[in-house]
Amino acid sequence: MTEQNIAELRYWLDIAIKAIIGVVISVVGLDYKAMKNSLTELEHTKYSLTAEVTYLRRNLSTIENRLERIDSKIDKALEK
Repeated sequence: MTEQNIAELRYWLDIAIKAIIGVVISVVGLDYKAMKNSLTELEHTKYSLTAEVTYLRRNLSTIENRLERIDSKIDKALEK
């Protein structure tokens, strides 16, 4: 092989390596973007579920208070 062929081979090898690196970076970037979108959706779902649980707990405590008042009224009515 001549010196010119070796230089040309190095040039094409360099381009091939850079192309492979570019493809790998693109694939990793797409995976990162998909992962970021999934995490954002999970975060929104978490906050909406947390709000719903808070609402349900508040309603449950209200119902418990009402049941206790009804129970005390029934006890008073039975004592008479």
